Amino acid sequence: MSNFLKNIEKLNKALNTKKLPGKKVQYQMAPPGRPQEYPKHNSFKQAAVTLFLYNKKNEIYFPLIQRTEYNFNDKHKGQISLPGGKLDESDQDLYYCALRELEEELGIKQHKIKPVGSLSELFIPVSNFKVHPYVVYSDKNINFVPQPSEVQYIIEVPLKNLLDNNKIKTGKIILENGMELNDIPYFYFNDHVVWGATAMILNEFKNVIINY
Repeated sequence: MSNFLKNIEKLNKALNTKKLPGKKVQYQMAPPGRPQEYPKHNSFKQAAVTLFLYNKKNEIYFPLIQRTEYNFNDKHKGQISLPGGKLDESDQDLYYCALRELEEELGIKQHKIKPVGSLSELFIPVSNFKVHPYVVYSDKNINFVPQPSEVQYIIEVPLKNLLDNNKIKTGKIILENGMELNDIPYFYFNDHVVWGATAMILNEFKNVIINY
């Protein structure tokens, strides 16, 4: 068994043999003032994202995407995120939704994907989405084909960078509309700022790995 598959096997055990840390760890990377309690209504829009692990240079990598800035239907336009999107009526379930979005946005065929586990759901107030993150992998050769209407470019991140505490910063974030947010925790990968829901999801994944 390759080192890549051995590490995937360890991650599978880490995600499926212990209780997930959930909000306690997610909110270490939350913007100040973000409400921790979900609204009492149940009219959330459901969505799914993938943390897609693949082998590059004998290391585990995962992709983030820079969303296009001109998609006015996307409340998170211009931001860096995990591949994913909302649950469609035609989707069999949320996991299927995650794989469909991965294929649509990055061109990764579903038959090349295998499951590793899932992370804690996360509510996103600005869009009323309840996001369900899935960790998946492929041991096949990967050739990304980004969808031009949704993906401006792809950021390939070595997993070791996620585990590096020096990649966590705190500072000012300027939104696409010009609004400034202060004292925001974020990951700094490949000269890119990764904050908000994506950073919260990644921080739980990081915690699962280092505490297994």
